[in-house]
Amino acid sequence: MNLYLRLLLVWLRNLSGAKRHYSHTSESRFRVLPLDLDAFGHMNNGRYLQIMDVARTEWMIQTGVAGTIRAERWSPILGGGVIRYRHSLRLMQFYRVRTRLLGWDHRWFYLEHSFADRHGRCVAVGVTRAGLRNAGGWVDAHDVADLVHPGASSPQIPAHVHDWISIEEDMFRHGQEQRAAGARDASYRTVG
Repeated sequence: MNLYLRLLLVWLRNLSGAKRHYSHTSESRFRVLPLDLDAFGHMNNGRYLQIMDVARTEWMIQTGVAGTIRAERWSPILGGGVIRYRHSLRLMQFYRVRTRLLGWDHRWFYLEHSFADRHGRCVAVGVTRAGLRNAGGWVDAHDVADLVHPGASSPQIPAHVHDWISIEEDMFRHGQEQRAAGARDASYRTVG
């Protein structure tokens, strides 16, 4: 439930803000709440991913992407993410998440989410990819960018994002091979 409250606060905080350029880095501020904790007293690793959703929403509101999504009746879809944890966050500790667009390809927008404590120490860094769908299927990311900011062109996607995509594709292929092997094994067991 506290994520809905955080989303509401993000929306209220940005009600009167002017639209910013898509290269804008947003800064979302949070505090570790009791429901964010795991059994060991620090912020649960899954909560970081949920906070990235809230921070990404704030970036989308500030850059006008959220308004375009609403106007066009598109559905935003998260297509994956990776995160590197460096330090723990404890109860009631203040932290911020800086969200910035790294670039886009034909389908996906790639965003970086950098977590820092109140001293500016890097706590975690995550990268996500998100796309948009309408009733007819995927919406081309270039069309979205041009609608939000006419003439927009993607920054060069960093090498580490390409590396992540490559690893993720290998993992997906491996999973398909395992599923196919499992189906073959199951058919052998059911014969006879």
